[in-house]
Amino acid sequence: MGDLGGPVLTKCWESYLVFKKCRFDRQQGTHHHWKCPDCWRTVTFWGNKKEVPRFHIINNLRNLGVSNGEFNKWVKENCK
Repeated sequence: MGDLGGPVLTKCWESYLVFKKCRFDRQQGTHHHWKCPDCWRTVTFWGNKKEVPRFHIINNLRNLGVSNGEFNKWVKENCK
């Protein structure tokens, strides 16, 4: 979990979004939509799954302006 290229637990990803001061906006089918300050797009991912695929994470990190390395460091420190 949290390794480069591997999926991340959904609750860990949602904790990271809260850490970044994002808020849950809505759910549309299986997708969860979060609004984040300073983001130009809504953060969207499969919220009904146990893990979020890394390609969803990477696309959303780009929107948040965060590198994959920064995110991996946060995961190692905060998600056990």
